[in-house]
Amino acid sequence: MMADLAIINGTVVVPGGDPTPMDIAVTDGKIIGLDDPGWVNDAGQTIDAKGLHVFPGAIDPHIHLGGYQPLETDTGPGTRLAALGGVTTIVNYFKATGSYLELVPEYIETYQRWSHVDAAFHLQLLTEPHLVELEETTRRFGITSYKINLAWKGREKAVFDSDRPVDNGWVWSVMEAMKEIAPDIMVLNVHCENQELKNEARRRIADEMSPDLEFYERLAPDFSETDSVLSMMLLARVTSVRTYLVHLSSRLSMEALELPWAQNKRLFGETCPHYLMHTVDSTAGLEATVSPPVRHQEDQDALWEALADGRLSTVGSDSNPILRDAKMGDGEFWSVKPGFDGVGMIVPSLIDGGYHRRGLGLGRIAEIMAEAPAKIFGLYPDKGTIAPGSDADLVLVDLEKESTVGPEATAEHSDFSIFAGMTLRGWPVATISRGDLIAQDGQVLSEPGRGKYIPRAV
Repeated sequence: MMADLAIINGTVVVPGGDPTPMDIAVTDGKIIGLDDPGWVNDAGQTIDAKGLHVFPGAIDPHIHLGGYQPLETDTGPGTRLAALGGVTTIVNYFKATGSYLELVPEYIETYQRWSHVDAAFHLQLLTEPHLVELEETTRRFGITSYKINLAWKGREKAVFDSDRPVDNGWVWSVMEAMKEIAPDIMVLNVHCENQELKNEARRRIADEMSPDLEFYERLAPDFSETDSVLSMMLLARVTSVRTYLVHLSSRLSMEALELPWAQNKRLFGETCPHYLMHTVDSTAGLEATVSPPVRHQEDQDALWEALADGRLSTVGSDSNPILRDAKMGDGEFWSVKPGFDGVGMIVPSLIDGGYHRRGLGLGRIAEIMAEAPAKIFGLYPDKGTIAPGSDADLVLVDLEKESTVGPEATAEHSDFSIFAGMTLRGWPVATISRGDLIAQDGQVLSEPGRGKYIPRAV
């Protein structure tokens, strides 16, 4: 077999399967075959993966490049960190009050100018004109996933000058519109928090304020998330619209996903590395403020159990890069902003916290980090698997490599990491995107501008 690239002597982890020694052949950026070791006898480039496990490249389905800072500021360093962390595809969120028909071409051009890895886009729906333009936006740009943030309820006029309440009625209207466009393809992503309950929590305990993560968690109690989860489960059942519950954080929500309404093949749940690896006792302190908040050990344990049994489908970083001074504001507790960068932590968190600490199978990890997000968001089978005809997006992982997170986890767009100082076992050591070796041994080898925007079929 002749090929452009051969990855030899590695143990290949196909999603859902058992790790198997195989060699992989790649030509023109696509996998052309995988078989027993030794079957590739002629390749322009050979990567020896002896002692390593070869996974499909990770897909980060939840990232906010261009959130706090301009997209041109975030994209280069953000996608460099993604490459170092074994992430070969991201699905980036955008939020604006203007017409996406005008804005998306700018997003595509800016992203492709600076990026190292491929991307699809999610758009947040804020105003009635967004709903009016939904079908044209979907078909023109191949964007099939949209977000509603229920925590905006009551702040619509102040934050984005809209008279349209972002409430369950808005969710229902959007779901019905999606059914008319492409019911088997469209996905509604929902940030599940009942803002009314959060407001009441703040009213009740504001005078008990202590500047720590435990008090921050009390401001957004677990049932404020689960209340919205239950509502979305009902609307997903009633409408049959594919519904994706982002960044779930609590044991109570995991219990909700055991209910009969959750036995819906069009309902998906996501959690994040910070919930899997941090609690309110985190030494990161207020740097780890995020919405929803990191919670308690029992919540973290429940999330890992739900990943293992399939109630949760994916892990997304919810990375929202920000400089520390901007995040911490004037130093007062109430001025601290939610969010932080974490795009490169999906793979090491799943290997260390899942495989080593909890016995999560490698085939299941490959499903969580690659196959599930690819299938949910219309990227499969080009992305998300290791198979003939798929993009040669691969990450080579040393399961036994132990490393303490240091400055390499930060970049010029985000100068702190809540994972700093944590020693994790199991790290990416090489990342391949469409047949190109883009990162190896802690060094990024690619140049900005090689990443592509991926329109999805409608």
